[in-house]
Parts: sequence; C-alpha cells; structure tokens
Amino acid sequence: MSAGDPPIIIQGGGSVHIQFDHSALVDDGNGKHSNQDKVIKSVEISGAGIQNYFQSAAGNDITIKITYGDP
Repeated sequence: MSAGDPPIIIQGGGSVHIQFDHSALVDDGNGKHSNQDKVIKSVEISGAGIQNYFQSAAGNDITIKITYGDP
C-alpha cells in the first residue's frame, strides 16, 4: 500500500472488529463516520471460506455491505 490514508479494516472471528483512523472520519453522533473530502479507492476482501477479491474503484457510487450476527 502506498503512503497516505490508512485503510478501514473490518474483521470477524470470535467477535467483530472495525479499525479506522478516527482523525480521518468524523462521528456524526448517529453511528456514522464520514469525511466529504475522501473517496473509496479500492475494495479488497480475503479470508477463509470466501473468494479473495480486489478491485480498484472506477467511480464514487460504492456500497459495501457486511452482514453479521450470532454464531
């Protein structure tokens, strides 16, 4: 990865973890964090039992949905 903004990392295993730079994404007080000056540049998915995926973003209309729940 090149220098610049760190990635947002979502991991699941024994529990769900979301890791991101708090100074880059501002909390709106309703469970959403955003920064109008940033865009998604690529999406990468990897892990056990899932097809690995990497794609650079070609536009700004991107939604990534992760469903989670009890084991």
